[in-house]
Amino acid sequence: MITFAFEPRAEDVAWSPDWLAENRERPDHPELTGADFSASFFLANVHCVIHGVDLSLRTPGLTVVDVALLLEYARRQLKTASCVAVETTLTQHVFSFSREAETVTLTTNYAPAAAELTWLELRQLADRAKAEAYRLITAAHPELRENEWLRDTVGSSPTA
Repeated sequence: MITFAFEPRAEDVAWSPDWLAENRERPDHPELTGADFSASFFLANVHCVIHGVDLSLRTPGLTVVDVALLLEYARRQLKTASCVAVETTLTQHVFSFSREAETVTLTTNYAPAAAELTWLELRQLADRAKAEAYRLITAAHPELRENEWLRDTVGSSPTA
């Protein structure tokens, strides 16, 4: 069994409905970009337990989009490679994936145990992380449904 959830960090004002969904440091181009979503706004803790192995992560510098894209990147790379290591943008947490046929082993640089899941479960986990990131962000700020980068990157329908 796999449990996965983002837990938005209360101290991140981006989750507040009163926050203006824009980057005020760029008044000439305030629309949020991929870099804003991946490295600046919508911070969360990650609750992730894969078949009893707890890979949950609490850190003030982890965005929901960063985690979702990390999982999606690993999934895509493992289509043609047997292993890949992916690092979170700001916190430098490393997730290492290795694939043999239909089994994927996941290790991290912060948890002592390795988790095993099927190839299908990894694909489902990546799709779920993307959908949950999009759902949380657009629930907090419905106007971001119109953000092309967010919609096309994490809001798009799952791929095979």
